[in-house]
Amino acid sequence: MDFLQFINLISGSNLVVGNGLRSCTAALEQSRTFELHNRRVTLIDTPGFDDTTRSDTEILTSIAVYLSTMYALTST
Repeated sequence: MDFLQFINLISGSNLVVGNGLRSCTAALEQSRTFELHNRRVTLIDTPGFDDTTRSDTEILTSIAVYLSTMYALTST
């Protein structure tokens, strides 16, 4: 079982699981939120480093923007 299959199993999500060496995750995707030990958990699938279509800097920037946006939405 790979990481995305695990995420799909525990969260009841249906994130796309790729095969091979070509990048599958083009944009950040989040799982369905689920409860674990009385806490709400949302897992995030991101493009990997050494991506076949984007630089590491672009990937880190997209992760930072996503996390800061989600923080701003949930901290109000």
